[in-house]
Amino acid sequence: MSATRPAIERIGWVDTGRGIAILLVAMFHSANWLLGAGFDIPYWREINDALSSMRMPLFFVLSGLFAPKWLLKPWRDLWTVKVRLYLWVFLLWEVIGSVVFLLGQTMKGEGFGLRQAILGLVVSPILPRFELWFIWALSIFFVVAKLSRRLNPGLQLVMSGAVSIVALSGLETANVGWSGSLKYYFFFLAGIYLRTWIIRIGAVDNRLLIGTAMLMWMAVTAAVTLLGLRDVFGVYFLNCLVGVVGGIAFSRTLRGAHWFGAVGRNTLPIYLAHTPIVILISFALSLPILFAPVAVIAPVLPPLLALTAVLLALALHRFASRSVLRYAYEPPPFVTAFDHRRKRSIRPVRPGEEPT
Repeated sequence: MSATRPAIERIGWVDTGRGIAILLVAMFHSANWLLGAGFDIPYWREINDALSSMRMPLFFVLSGLFAPKWLLKPWRDLWTVKVRLYLWVFLLWEVIGSVVFLLGQTMKGEGFGLRQAILGLVVSPILPRFELWFIWALSIFFVVAKLSRRLNPGLQLVMSGAVSIVALSGLETANVGWSGSLKYYFFFLAGIYLRTWIIRIGAVDNRLLIGTAMLMWMAVTAAVTLLGLRDVFGVYFLNCLVGVVGGIAFSRTLRGAHWFGAVGRNTLPIYLAHTPIVILISFALSLPILFAPVAVIAPVLPPLLALTAVLLALALHRFASRSVLRYAYEPPPFVTAFDHRRKRSIRPVRPGEEPT
């Protein structure tokens, strides 16, 4: 009994942490599109900038925690269960995202022609767009991590950490997916090769230490934000490291809130659908008949919209799972047709069955 209890708690806090991360992501996109809709909430940019030191670093670390077994499995297994799923949903939701994005650009009064949209779709496997860069990056991270699995883990962490320090110190490339990959591959590798340490941190049950970790992240983040230190070389990288520890502490504190865990076990369908939902609702709220009444609650609108988008994304996934629409979340038969010829059958993992 004593041996199984820690394992159950570890899974619980990991699911909670993933739930926290996806909610922070949804709130980030909600604030951005509400600003685009004309709501006067510029302070939400600063709030989300501060939360960014936890948001994606924690997400990638927790994704890496479940990657080690895939580095040991055959390439065909990795392709069938993980990479193919990511590539399918990335390409499909790029199409969906492009259509909805046109509506969002119209809402903001920015030109975005059909020809440009089609060109963006064609080059999206190389130049990912929208929030889908995360899915694109994950597929690449799994492949690169497997290719380099025989290299010294310490060397991999040092090299990727050096790249992350530079990228997080203000370096931006021509594409959000490229920039994000340079910034966060270290954190994905940390989830793989520092897994034992991370699990031990997550197993700490001392309230004083947990509270100290949360306060430390808040203090460091406040100092970096208020003193304008984000672009000082190496400072924001350290902020992100503290953000991961703080995120784990928050996950431990909230692990009893089962809703966060339920959300954390379904991050892929939420990640795919929440931004189109946010754009559609933001567009509706930007209409004159709704804008003035809703503007009264604009300061609290981003978290409300984020929560609404997450709940609707989950509802959409449940509805889709009963029909052919489920192929919006998993590869369809014409993509998986060759699997039946394999001697050893591997059933692709569907969203919600295994952490992303």
